[in-house]
Amino acid sequence: MKLDTAKLPYLADSSQLLSQLRRLSGLVALESDNSEHENGRWSIISAAPVKTYRATDRHCSAEMLQTLESFYSLLPKQSHELPFIGGLLGHASYDLGQPSLDKSLNIPSFDNLPKILVGLYTWAFVIDHQEKVSHLVYWEGMSIPNKSDLLDMFNDSFQPLTADFKVTDSFKSMWSKDTYKQKIQVIHNYIQGGDCYQINLAQCFKAKYSGDSLEAYSRLRKAAQVPFASYFEDMEMSFASLSPEMFITCDNDKVTTKPIKGTQPRSQSVLIDNKNKNKLKESTKDQAENLMIVDLLRNDLSKNASQVKVPKLFDVESFSTVHHLVSTITAQMNPSTSILKLFLDAFPGGSITGAPKKRAMEIISELEGFPRSFYCGSSFYYSCSGKFSSNILIRSFLFQRGNLFTWSGGGIIADSKWELEYQESLDKISRLMASLQG
Repeated sequence: MKLDTAKLPYLADSSQLLSQLRRLSGLVALESDNSEHENGRWSIISAAPVKTYRATDRHCSAEMLQTLESFYSLLPKQSHELPFIGGLLGHASYDLGQPSLDKSLNIPSFDNLPKILVGLYTWAFVIDHQEKVSHLVYWEGMSIPNKSDLLDMFNDSFQPLTADFKVTDSFKSMWSKDTYKQKIQVIHNYIQGGDCYQINLAQCFKAKYSGDSLEAYSRLRKAAQVPFASYFEDMEMSFASLSPEMFITCDNDKVTTKPIKGTQPRSQSVLIDNKNKNKLKESTKDQAENLMIVDLLRNDLSKNASQVKVPKLFDVESFSTVHHLVSTITAQMNPSTSILKLFLDAFPGGSITGAPKKRAMEIISELEGFPRSFYCGSSFYYSCSGKFSSNILIRSFLFQRGNLFTWSGGGIIADSKWELEYQESLDKISRLMASLQG
C-alpha cells in the first residue's frame, strides 16, 4: 500500500466534478468558498469509501467510537502538508447527542436517515483556493476507483454544471409569528425559573422542489461564500450546509473551537453595513450570549484536554450575508485520549444548544416539535496525517423525495426580544432561500 499524490490544475467550481463522481457511492464534499477567511483555504471531495459506518438508531457511543477508531487504523500514518490524505469523512446528526440526556424524549425524525454516517476514504481531490492548485491523493492497492478514471473525470469537470432545479412550492415557516412569540415566552419562563441560561431555538421552513440538488448546492455556495460548506448524499437524501462556523479542529494535539453567537445583517450600503458591524461589536446582549457558550465549550473541552484558553473573545467576522460575533478557544489534548473521543464528548456544539447543554436540549425537543436531523450536527474529516477538522451544520438544506427543509435559529437569553430574534432568524437564511427561488 502506497500513497500517490498528483498536482492538477486549479478547479474553481466543483459542481461538474461532483456530478460525475455521484455515479460512485458515498459522495462527499467539504468545501471553502471564502479564500480570504483564515479557515477558507481548502476543499476536499471524494466518493467510494472502502468501509462505511451507518447507524439509524441511538446506540452505544463506546461501540461507535471503537468502530471508527478501527476504520482509521487501516491506513498508515504519515505527516503531510495537505489537510487530508485519506482517512475518515463523516457526518453526525444533531440527534446523535440525544442518548446523553437524562430524560427519554419523544423526538420526531425523518424516515431512515442515519444518526451518523462515516466512511473510510482512500482517495480525494484536495483543492487549494489560496495557491490556486488542485491535488489528487490516492492510496494504491486500497482505493476502489481506478486512478486514471478519476483523472479523466477531473479533466472533464471544467465545464459548468447544466442541471435544472426549481422550487415548485415556496418556503413556508412551520410556525406562525404568534407561535414563535409563544415559544420565546416559554423559554423566558424557564430562564426565570432557573432551568437554563440560554436556549438555541430554531424554526423550520418547508418547500417543494424538482430537479437536481447539486444545482441547488451550486447556487447556495455562490450566494453564501463561507469557509465550511459541505454536501453529501445518502440513499434518497441529499444534504447541503453553507456554514460559517467551525466546531473543533486538531493538529499536533492542539485543539481549537470557534463558537458563533451574535448576528447582524449585511447591507449594500457601506455606511449601514459598518453601523451594523459596530452595533454587533458593542452589544452587551450578544456578548453575554457568546460568553455563556464560551464557558460551556471550555467545560466540554476540559473533559479530554488541558491548558484551555480563550485567546480571542468577541471578534467580529463578516460573511456575504451577515456579520457574526466569534470567539476562539484553544486547548491541548490529553495523551490518553483521541480526537474522536474529544469530538463526540463535546457533541453537539454548545452554540446550537444553549446552556446548560442537557437541559437546553430537553427544552429544544419540547418546543421545536420537528426533527433537526443533520441540521446543527457536524461534518468532519480525520486524515491519516492526524489532522482533524469539523464544522457546525447551520444554514442547511435537506432534499428528500421532492421535499425541501431548512432551519434557522438563535440563542435566546433573558434579555431577548422576540421581535428581534424572529427577524434575526430570517436574516440568517432569507438570502439563501431566495437564491433557490429566483
